Amino acid sequence: MSVILVDRVGSVVFHNGILRVDCIASGPNNEELLAGTLLIPANQAAAVLQSLVGAAQELDKRLREQARPAATVDAPPADAEAVPAPPPAAKPAAGASQKKALAGE
Repeated sequence: MSVILVDRVGSVVFHNGILRVDCIASGPNNEELLAGTLLIPANQAAAVLQSLVGAAQELDKRLREQARPAATVDAPPADAEAVPAPPPAAKPAAGASQKKALAGE
């Protein structure tokens, strides 16, 4: 069994009932090297691709769960009840002296 590192996918070709996926790795000085080619029979391609998509989604979910606690350290617990904000303070009614000052008296 061969193990290859895939930094990106190169060309993808379907020919003679085989899906061929070139896997590219970064070599010295960031030169791209062909790391290997996946050869997937056409009748298995959908299942293989669905498995890869499912694995990537699961990895993304786990990474988000790990990142969430660090981002929500100061946030209240999910089951905490929200406390409504106090209403804005009422402005005092203008007194007689304020009315005279506004009227220019």
